Amino acid sequence: MFSSTRWRHRMRLLGLGLWGLGLVGVGLLAAMEGFYRLELHRLPGLPTPPEAADRLPANLARTWWSLFEPGATLTVEPVWAWTALATVSRPLVFGTPPHLTSGWSLANAVVNSWSAHPSATGEPLSLKASQRLALGIWLTRHWSAEELLAFQARHVRLGHGVIGVSEGARRYLAKETAGITFAEAALLTSMAGLGGAQREHPECFIDRLRPRRDRLLQRLREAGVLTQAEETAARSRSVVLRLADFTEHPCPR
Repeated sequence: MFSSTRWRHRMRLLGLGLWGLGLVGVGLLAAMEGFYRLELHRLPGLPTPPEAADRLPANLARTWWSLFEPGATLTVEPVWAWTALATVSRPLVFGTPPHLTSGWSLANAVVNSWSAHPSATGEPLSLKASQRLALGIWLTRHWSAEELLAFQARHVRLGHGVIGVSEGARRYLAKETAGITFAEAALLTSMAGLGGAQREHPECFIDRLRPRRDRLLQRLREAGVLTQAEETAARSRSVVLRLADFTEHPCPR
């Protein structure tokens, strides 16, 4: 009788403990969601998603995606309060690096692009880190991978005042984006990652563009987008930029 009473008492305490932990967890999730909504409300506005006609062709979309995300599937996983909690707690509980949801790196890049040029005025926004975080979360919940890719590709700077990969394809490759190969798509994408003088005059840094292009092609092959033979063929193509339309070439030719 005594043992049975003690067992029931312990089970009751265990139940109360679990109920308390659950209540704390629900409260924490609610607080995180409330914080997100508050910071989102403080934003001066929200970016407008691109039109369907602005979406990238398949070759360019998959290559552009590989610049930000490791997988081949163009899927954005929405970030919810429990997602963020799991990401933050993973290093503490398991001692492993946090696992970023698919599309988060790209969404964060869109946040940076939009805050730098939110409107035709060109005046950058001074957003707090919490506001940037809230906007990134909002993008994962409301924009598709194709919309994120199109927005980021439309705002990237490729040197000589060229903005956007569509204009870059016409000016540097004398092609429309619908007709470029994986090798050309990887070349344009590689140019987007250059900085400083390299970004302003990519034609002066062909020796740096080629290894960057080849690394992107390798990532596409590892993701299953390209076969080994297709990667080898793409790597064999020369890195050539069409410069006839540009009036100033500061590097030796």
